[in-house]
Amino acid sequence: MTGIRTVLSAGAAAVAVALTLTACAGPAEPDTEGPDRTVETASAFLSTYVDDGRVVRTDQGGDTVSEGQAYGLLLALAAGDEEQFDRIWSWTTENLQRDDLLLAWRWEDGAVVDEQPASDADLDAARALVLAGDAFGRDDLRTEGIALGEALLDDMTAETAVGRILLPGPWATSSPHAYNPSYASPAAYAVLSEASDDPRWEELAEGSRAVTSALLDANPLPTNWATVAADGTVAIAGAADGQGEPGYGYDATRTPIRFAESCEPADRALAGRIAAALPADDTLAAELDSGAGAVTSDQHAIAYAARAASSAADGDRDAAEADLQRMSDTSASTPTYYGDAWNALATAMLTDDVLAGCPPLEESGSAAPAGADSGTGSASGTGAASGFQDPVAAAPASTATPVHLSIPAIGVESDLIGLDRGADGWIEAPTDFDAVGWYEGGVLPGEVGPAVIAAHVDSPTGPAVFFDLPKLTAGDTVSVRRSDGTTADFVVTGLQTVEKDTFPTASIYAPVPTPELRIVTCAGAWDPETGHYVDNVVVTAVAA
Repeated sequence: MTGIRTVLSAGAAAVAVALTLTACAGPAEPDTEGPDRTVETASAFLSTYVDDGRVVRTDQGGDTVSEGQAYGLLLALAAGDEEQFDRIWSWTTENLQRDDLLLAWRWEDGAVVDEQPASDADLDAARALVLAGDAFGRDDLRTEGIALGEALLDDMTAETAVGRILLPGPWATSSPHAYNPSYASPAAYAVLSEASDDPRWEELAEGSRAVTSALLDANPLPTNWATVAADGTVAIAGAADGQGEPGYGYDATRTPIRFAESCEPADRALAGRIAAALPADDTLAAELDSGAGAVTSDQHAIAYAARAASSAADGDRDAAEADLQRMSDTSASTPTYYGDAWNALATAMLTDDVLAGCPPLEESGSAAPAGADSGTGSASGTGAASGFQDPVAAAPASTATPVHLSIPAIGVESDLIGLDRGADGWIEAPTDFDAVGWYEGGVLPGEVGPAVIAAHVDSPTGPAVFFDLPKLTAGDTVSVRRSDGTTADFVVTGLQTVEKDTFPTASIYAPVPTPELRIVTCAGAWDPETGHYVDNVVVTAVAA
C-alpha cells in the first residue's frame, strides 16, 4: 500500500521506541459508554421541531400534520422522554383527533385545514401509544393506542382478493383503491396484533406483504403510489389519483425502511430485493424515476436511509453502515423537518429495538423482541444505536483461546498473544515487533462477531510481521488455530485504508451474525510530531 514506511529513520525510530506501542495497534476499541445514537438523534429532533407538543414543519410554512405528530410520539418513546410524549399526545388529542378517534391530517394558523385522516400517521401513533404504555407503565396510553388502531382497521382497510390492505384514507374505499406502499408497517401491525388480539392485523400484514411483492414483480423499485383493485389486480401509479408518471421519491423511500425492520423473514426479503434496483453511486439523488434514473440533483437523508435499509436486509452491512453515515451527514448539512425525522426514525428502526421491531443493524447477542424468530434476536442497548460495537458483547460459545495465525499468501506463520486496551482507549500493540496479538476483550476468533488481530508493520530495524498485509486480496485464506485443537478458517473479502483520526468504528466493529476477522496494522505517512502513522490498514475476512 502506497505510503507505508518500511524502515524508520534513526530519529523516528527513537521516538517509536519511546512511545507506548499503540502507534501500530490499530483501531480504538469502541466506546460503549458514549452517547446512545438513538436517544441522541431522537432528542435532537424533539428539541428542534417540537413547540409545546406541536411538531412544526419549520421549513414548510410552519404548519403541522398528523404524520409529524406521530413521528414525534415515536421519537419521544425512542428518547425515553415521557413528559415530551405526553405533551405531543395532549396537543394531538386537543387539536387533531376527530370524534371517530382518527387524526385530521393538517393544522395551520390555529385550526385544522384538512380533516381527512392519513393512515400512516394513525398507524404510527397507535404503535407509539401501545409501546409507550408498556415502556412507561401507562395503561391509559396502551388503551388509547388499541382504540386508535381499531378505528383505523374499521375505516381505513379494505378486503381484496389479494388480502386485506391499508387504505391511505377513508376517501379510497372505492375499487381500484389508491394505495401507498410506504404506509404499510409490518412492525406496527405486529405490535398492535399482540396488544389487541384482533385477527385483522395479521390479515393486514399478509395483504401488505402480498401487494408489495406484486408491486416489486411489476417494477424493481416501489413507487410512491399504486392501485389495488377488489379482484386483486395490483399496478404502480403516478399519484393518489392514478395520474402522472410513477416515481421513487419521498414517500416510496419509506417502504424498504419499514419492511427491513420487520421480524418476518418474508418482509425483510422484500426490503432486500430493492437493493439491487438502486444506484450504487456514493451520491444518491433524493428522487428517482421508476427505472432508477435521477430526476433531481438534490440529496436527502431519507434516500440514504432507504438504501441502508435495503442493503442491510440484503446482508450487505458495510454498504448499509456507509449509507447511514451519509444519511446523518446529509441531515446535518441540510436540516429539514422530514430529513431530520427520518434520520432519527431510521436510526431507531434499523439499529435499535426500542420500537419493538427486529432492526437488521442492531448488535447480536440477546433475545429478540416479541414476535421475532426464536434464536435469531438482537440485543438492545446503546451499542448499535450510537454507532459503536463492543467486541466483548457476545458471550463466546467456547473457552478455547487462539494460539496460532496462518496467512499463506503473505508467508505469515505466528503464534498469537493476548492484547489489552491502553489507557487511551486504543488496543495496545505487541511489545515484540514480530509478535501478532488478538484483542482479548473482544470476540474470540471463530465465534460470532468481529474478532480483532493486530501487529506491527515495521520496526526500527526493518519490516515487521505485517509488512505485507496490504498485499492480501479477496479470496486469500486466514486460519486461526485454537487451544482446543480446532481451527477457524476465514476468507479475505476486502481491505481498506482509513485515517486514525476519523477511524470508522461503526462500520469496522459493526455486529455481524457470523464469525469474522478484522486484521489491523499501521499505514500511511509517519508523523514525527505525534510519533504515529496517520492511517491504519484493515483487512476483513469472513468464515470460510
